[in-house]
Amino acid sequence: MSAIRVAVTGGIGSGKSVVSHLLTMMGVPVYDCDSRAKALMESDTLIRQGLQRMFGEECYTPDGKLNRKWLAARIFVDKDAIKRVNALVHPRVKSDFVSWAEERSEQIVAVETAILFESKLHEAVDKVLLVWADAETCISRVEGRNGMTRSQVVSRMNNQMPLDELLLLCDYAVRNDADSPLIPQIVETLQELSATIE
Repeated sequence: MSAIRVAVTGGIGSGKSVVSHLLTMMGVPVYDCDSRAKALMESDTLIRQGLQRMFGEECYTPDGKLNRKWLAARIFVDKDAIKRVNALVHPRVKSDFVSWAEERSEQIVAVETAILFESKLHEAVDKVLLVWADAETCISRVEGRNGMTRSQVVSRMNNQMPLDELLLLCDYAVRNDADSPLIPQIVETLQELSATIE
């Protein structure tokens, strides 16, 4: 029987990475979409060819590395460019995750992503685990991280899927704030998932 695939998602500052780290410690392997997407942008031939078609040979340095700053300067000023890059990269990440999940021997595997529904990665998972906290908690966590101001954090949050929508689309939710210990919530979620395995 193939593993149950669980997506770990949530807004900026919710603590997805903390939950993913705890899952890993509890024996659940986690596929990190951000780091894999970065790696695939250098190693995947289709992505390389697509980016070079869109933006030119300068996308990559002479030693084959992605020219991130150069590319970012062109992408983030053009919403259409962002959409085209996402349309190129997201399906490859999805395919890479499916291959990775199929090779695992564990009963439960997870994937961490901030853009689960936007990237259509939800089509490749069985269950969705939402990590959430109130807006002020999320803002205070992110404020100052990477030099972000409050207004920058709020702007990022406004571009994400609203929490009430996410709550309707998820199978499990863990609240990650000072009043709600995380580990018992994760253990309970894993117990419920394990109970669905025949």
